[in-house]
Amino acid sequence: MNRYKAFDLLKPASVAVAREGDVRSVKGLRQVVQQVVEEERKEEEADGWTSCINDLKEYLVFPLLLHLKSGKNMTWSLQEEIVECLRDVLRFSIIEEFQFFQEIFTQLFLILTDRGNPQKVGNVSEDCKQAALATVSIIVDNASNDVKDKIYGDVFRPQLGHAVFICLKLAQEEKNRSLRIEAIETLSALGQKKNFEMFLKDQQMAISRTFSNFLPGIVTALAKIATGDEKQGHKLTVAAITTWIHFVTMVMSDCFLEEQSSSFGDNKTVTELKARLFGEGKNSKKRETERKKNSKFDLPEPDEESNSQKLPNIEMSNDWIQGTADKLMILVQSMAKLVTHSHWKVRLSLVDWAQQIICKCSRSLEGSLVMAIEVIVTLRSDDGVEVGSAAQEALVTITQVLHVGKNQLQGKHQGLMELLEEKVYTLSSQLPTIFRQEDDVKSLTSLRQLLGCLEVLGERLSHLVMWPSHSQRLFRALTSMLTLDARESDLLLEKTNTHDPFEVLSLKPTLGQSFRYFTDRRIFETLTSTCRLIGCHSDVKAVTDLCLDLLQETTQHQKEVLLLLTLIIQGRDRNKLKEKDKQIVQPEENENVVQSVIDLIVCQEIFDAALYVHLQGKTSANDEDTIKDFLVPVNTHRNISVDLVKNNVVLLANALNLISACAHMVGPDFVMFLNKVLCPVMEKAGESNVLVGHTASNTLQEIAKACEFGSRSELIEKCVPHFWYPLSMRLKRLPQYPSAPLVLQVCLEYANVDVMAFTEELVEDVLLSCDMHHSTQALPLLKVLLVYVMAVKKYEAKHVDENEKQDDHSGCAEKMDVQQELPESGDKKGEVANFLLNYHRTKMKVQEGLETDSDEVMQEEVGEAFKKLGHQEEQMEDDHTVNDEKKKIPRYIELVVRIMETCSYMLYTKDRQIKLLILEITRVGSEALTHWEDERLPVLHKLWKPLVLRLKDSDFVVLMRAFLVLSTMMITSSEFLQKRTIKEIFPPLFSFLKNQSYISLGKSRRSGYYMTMAYKAQYAILDRLGMFVNTLNLRVFNISELLNVIVLYLETKQPPALSGLGLDIVKKIAIKHPNNVWLLLAYQQPPMRIIPPVPSLPSVKISGSASRTLITEATNLYKQLS
Repeated sequence: MNRYKAFDLLKPASVAVAREGDVRSVKGLRQVVQQVVEEERKEEEADGWTSCINDLKEYLVFPLLLHLKSGKNMTWSLQEEIVECLRDVLRFSIIEEFQFFQEIFTQLFLILTDRGNPQKVGNVSEDCKQAALATVSIIVDNASNDVKDKIYGDVFRPQLGHAVFICLKLAQEEKNRSLRIEAIETLSALGQKKNFEMFLKDQQMAISRTFSNFLPGIVTALAKIATGDEKQGHKLTVAAITTWIHFVTMVMSDCFLEEQSSSFGDNKTVTELKARLFGEGKNSKKRETERKKNSKFDLPEPDEESNSQKLPNIEMSNDWIQGTADKLMILVQSMAKLVTHSHWKVRLSLVDWAQQIICKCSRSLEGSLVMAIEVIVTLRSDDGVEVGSAAQEALVTITQVLHVGKNQLQGKHQGLMELLEEKVYTLSSQLPTIFRQEDDVKSLTSLRQLLGCLEVLGERLSHLVMWPSHSQRLFRALTSMLTLDARESDLLLEKTNTHDPFEVLSLKPTLGQSFRYFTDRRIFETLTSTCRLIGCHSDVKAVTDLCLDLLQETTQHQKEVLLLLTLIIQGRDRNKLKEKDKQIVQPEENENVVQSVIDLIVCQEIFDAALYVHLQGKTSANDEDTIKDFLVPVNTHRNISVDLVKNNVVLLANALNLISACAHMVGPDFVMFLNKVLCPVMEKAGESNVLVGHTASNTLQEIAKACEFGSRSELIEKCVPHFWYPLSMRLKRLPQYPSAPLVLQVCLEYANVDVMAFTEELVEDVLLSCDMHHSTQALPLLKVLLVYVMAVKKYEAKHVDENEKQDDHSGCAEKMDVQQELPESGDKKGEVANFLLNYHRTKMKVQEGLETDSDEVMQEEVGEAFKKLGHQEEQMEDDHTVNDEKKKIPRYIELVVRIMETCSYMLYTKDRQIKLLILEITRVGSEALTHWEDERLPVLHKLWKPLVLRLKDSDFVVLMRAFLVLSTMMITSSEFLQKRTIKEIFPPLFSFLKNQSYISLGKSRRSGYYMTMAYKAQYAILDRLGMFVNTLNLRVFNISELLNVIVLYLETKQPPALSGLGLDIVKKIAIKHPNNVWLLLAYQQPPMRIIPPVPSLPSVKISGSASRTLITEATNLYKQLS
């Protein structure tokens, strides 16, 4: 756009502002300015400042400044509108005259300053303040280089200092968040934060010298803002951090201070010596005077020299540098705490903050160097990906800057590695106290500092571990931090005696890993990374020996030491090590480590620790039954406290995890240790304690994986020949080796019956031991028998399915053969039928007097036919012989029969748990013998009498289990047990249901009756009683007895679940005996008379009783049957 045309557009609006000076006229000017800018951009595609506005800026600004200077009738809205108009005009202009800049700058800060007290902020609106600050930033950024040279000169320093003061005042005291951020951004604009690197070196020096006068106030105020409450918002905190580090690095950078002080970095003695010998102080003052004379930045304008009051520059001596560095170290320490800030952008800005301190101020801020390194190494493990990546890059950068040699850093003459080693030692001393006294956030931050230091040290960890003071302090600190909390009640959780051993248990992931001093799982993950890092880069032999020494020194922290050693050895996992680390690993060294670990942990103190609680003193019979509900009698320890048992459970679980870690470290070579490890681990896998059993099972899986076996089953099958004979000897000496049955139990669980040649003989040893120790060691022996019977049941089911498939294939093949043979024979009759037909024909020919030759022919045919028939009979005999051989009883079936015979006389025991376990063995055994009727029926006959006694047991749990066994027997052998069931089982069963029906009448859920064993027993019996109706051929008399009992549960006052089960039984009976059901329900109705359809027959009166109210479904059934 032509400037004349622009002037024509802007002149009326500018004149209106000069004459009227109201809000409307100023808004009009703003609109015209925007119009001119948009038109010029469209024409010239300009971006940023425009030539028209730039040329006319003084004409446009003059009336605005005139109104600001007059201050008459100046409202907040008008003042705000004028400042915004100034901002719009100056945004597209370049300020080339210092006086013009100074006039605008002064008027803006007069608005922001209280006229009565210059140390206070003016009483104007927040929007006006924000607009004024934005305008200041614009004029500073758009000022030409000549103007900027004078801005940072001595003449303008008082005004600049006042501007810095007002910006800091606004950033600290205002409540509006956006206004505070704008104040900090204005301060950063005054310090040329965006364009500082673009200035020439002399210009940078001038700016740094100028702001060195204001540095204490700036950094103190910004540090206070940055460390304020998190509620102020992350943007304000980030702005304060970035501005703080800009001014610090601008003034305290090593390159700047080297120019200002020739003795920078020397101590006080060296400085005095130089001054005496060479007159360094006088020469420096002379150079400073000459520099000021030759510097064009310090020359004021001629008309300003008499009117401006200069502020003296500070003398940047070594004392000033050291004093400033000491004060800054306090601020650095306070700002370093922001590593725990909740917002990731604050932590990200802190990475750059620390990197700039290290890279630009490594000599001037030497005391703050360690804290800056701590910040970076702490944020290296940050949860935020951006923060962690930035910290990693910063770590690489500072390593290149500082890790040059020990003498690179002056003062302490230390390299980065030495600083980090000292920090590791310091953190090792502080971390236990921090974990005990501070919250999880502080603990996590300190632990991440330790992890970051160890990551930077890397291979130097091996040297660190070799120092006794460092290694002892570090490992004791890690042990203290890993202190486990063994107070969880779930640690005593146990599997029931009838628990399916083939079921996969689901455990709480953190069971056994609850820690006393923290709850945040990120802390444990960081600890895990720390320990694995130590294991990866340090001497594993030295670390293992140190941990084993700690294990033997104290019994209080044994479980923590085992956990620590497990995490360290996991760092040596062959599958997770890098290629270069794999080349360093020596197999012999790892094998020696595993040997020493196994020899120590697979000992009596750890693997034979008490896992169950036995009460002290005498107890009643009922108390003993209650205690045995959760005890396994293989434990011989007495008077053990609950806390000690929980501690032992966690200790043993950690020992098993340590074995898994050792297996993965050695790999396939772990096979050489199986003879020592496998039996103890299998023994613990059979324990009733859920955590120990589950951990040992996982250990077997990890060992199989490490040794390159396909599964646990393959591992056990390959190793059975090694422990079969000693296990057999132990089973025969059960009192000396009470845990021996557990090994066989686990062997059967995972290898099933695939190792028949070994397990069958061992099961026979168990049966023999069971006969000898049926009162003392029966429970673990019976568990082994239960697992064996379950394995046989699974094998039988699988075997039957395979046979059925083979029969189907062979049947199809025979049909195909017959179809192929039929067309060839041409006759559908069999050979015997053809023989008889030929015989009949020959006989008819003889009777008719045929020739002798024909008789001879007939005799030959008859002889051949008889030969064929005899051959067929021989084949049939051979087939019968083969079938007899197929029906030969396998040895495992014989063992199941022997087991059930043993159970038949052990069912008389009084021990509740043994009774339940025997009943479960009986039930599973009945299912295993489903296809062996000749062997099953005699055993069921032997079991019948003790089973009847258990069905009359006063313990409802035993009663339910016995009824479940009876139901299983009825499915497999209903005809054999039909009469016995009706005669011996139904009467006591009906009596039990009748008595309990009166008790359950009117019970609600609030009464707690639904939680009693009596209710559960009724539910279990009614649930399975319908199966007896379908299986047994009940007579009318038996049906009537059953219905008389079931009708008691059809009342509305009975629990709904029991009523529903009773109704299902009645419906099943109604299918075969509808008349009996109708008559029973009719007697529950009010008295009525039935009139026959034929008048000759007398009417029938049914004397019903309306005292019992039936449920709606039963009434509907009665109506349907009617």
